[in-house]
Amino acid sequence: MMSLWPSRGLELHGVEVKISRSDWKREAADPSKAEAIAKYCDRWWIHTPPGIVADLSELPPAWGLREFDGKAWQTVREADKTEATQITRPFLAAMLRRADGTMQALMEEAMHDARQASYAEAERMRAGIRKQVDEGVKRRTESLERTAANVAEFEAAFGAHIRNSFGEHPAAWGSAAKHLAECGQSGYGRLSDRLRKAADEIDALAALSSVERAP
Repeated sequence: MMSLWPSRGLELHGVEVKISRSDWKREAADPSKAEAIAKYCDRWWIHTPPGIVADLSELPPAWGLREFDGKAWQTVREADKTEATQITRPFLAAMLRRADGTMQALMEEAMHDARQASYAEAERMRAGIRKQVDEGVKRRTESLERTAANVAEFEAAFGAHIRNSFGEHPAAWGSAAKHLAECGQSGYGRLSDRLRKAADEIDALAALSSVERAP
């Protein structure tokens, strides 16, 4: 970590993270391993969960300790400022590579989150479309079922099946029903008179036929 503002001293802080007691004990047994990087830093820190470093005497004299309990950081001991070795280009390149790798990881994570959000939004839209289609199909099916039920009732009352009458022209049923309805609109009395006249004519024709057949 490095302060980027001159007012804060532009100090370079090195941090080593230890997440278990055994990990820390291996580090404490040979602190010289950290010197490959620590020598370029103004301060050196150990960051751990609480309780990893059992006693401050386990820390090298200049090292600082900070603990994180999952909610907040606590500085247990400040790191002393030391005389840092001038940064070399290989060390600077290593730091920049690490920073670039971190940035790339953050960008990939952000892109992944964006893709997941996009997938979620697309799925939400698809679900909405599916719901609309399902509701439309349901309404259409219910309408067709009602129509089929009405046709069945009509056929049952009329005593014939539409598909077996008037050839393949069910429209004839509608035309016949329309004319019948229009006849009814002229009044029951007039319709009855016309039907009686037709019946009388049929009876007269039948009587005439009987006379002609007599010996």
